[in-house]
Amino acid sequence: MASESLGPVAVAVVDNSESPEEVERLRRGLPTSVDLMVNTENEGFGRACNRAAEPWRGEAILLINPDAKVLPGCLKRLQQTLFSCNAAAAVSPQIFWDEFLQYYFPPPCSPGLVEFQSSLGPQDGGYITRLLDVLWRKYAIGLWRSKGPLRVRNLSGGLALLKCACVREAGGLFDPRFFLYFEDTDLFLRLRRTGFDLLIEPRASAIHYYDQCAMEDQGKKRHLMLTSMALFREKHGRTWKGGLARAVSGFVPPIRDQNIISRYRFSKPFSIEIPAFLHEEWLFEWSPNRNFLPAAGRFGAGGQFEFPEYCWDMLAKGEYYGRIGSVKGYGRRFLNMTWVVE
Repeated sequence: MASESLGPVAVAVVDNSESPEEVERLRRGLPTSVDLMVNTENEGFGRACNRAAEPWRGEAILLINPDAKVLPGCLKRLQQTLFSCNAAAAVSPQIFWDEFLQYYFPPPCSPGLVEFQSSLGPQDGGYITRLLDVLWRKYAIGLWRSKGPLRVRNLSGGLALLKCACVREAGGLFDPRFFLYFEDTDLFLRLRRTGFDLLIEPRASAIHYYDQCAMEDQGKKRHLMLTSMALFREKHGRTWKGGLARAVSGFVPPIRDQNIISRYRFSKPFSIEIPAFLHEEWLFEWSPNRNFLPAAGRFGAGGQFEFPEYCWDMLAKGEYYGRIGSVKGYGRRFLNMTWVVE
């Protein structure tokens, strides 16, 4: 790791597992230079990160989830980008979902979009939902294909490099009231409100194996997410976007669903024939959400698409939604599909 950094690196691992066996594995497997901190109970993601960061007196902190990893050259590139921009408080790499770097990880949703979307309620096929889909898809394509740093409105705490001085000025690392989820959204919102920029550096690459932690307990994770979302909204208040969404949704009638070429439903790894008009280039997106906000994406070309077994096996149990459409324009004609992982 030191050879991949512009300066000295200290590594801390905080164990929240409440498992003596896990602690023993970590002690046997981690280098002696790693500072292992063991909690007697699960304090939550934010408090564990705070505990690791508190004694650190360096210039930057790299947050990284246990189901994420940086690729060669990533850390050094992030450091170069972060410290070459005085206004930047945090930077994340271009993140992929798989080892072959085919699937781009979903861009983090901005706090405004989270608030706006949550105020809409279920409006499948509604005008506003469709408009959000079109705009977010265009934004994601631009981010995935960028060749240089981009300023964004939010990042993921699962993998981000932070300037310590900026974090202190914004009120500290994570609000300990957030047990899991939205602690990073809160942090990055505080950084922006303090006047700092957030960047994504596509010349640095990393892998984040989506939703690989506690895959067997999806119900508890869903409960924690809803609880944290409520705390986030209570802390930061309802923005004008929520009222605007309710007003507009009352006056704009629903529009027809997108032009669906074909619909598929699968119960195992699958392959699909691509229509001739998409052969030059297509984009496959998948999401656990019906409205594809947000979605992972894979660019491709030719007449065949395959979602192989290794991708299927990385998904937690549940229902997923996919679509294949043109990269150009607004991609209004799609092959749509759903599948269930049991």
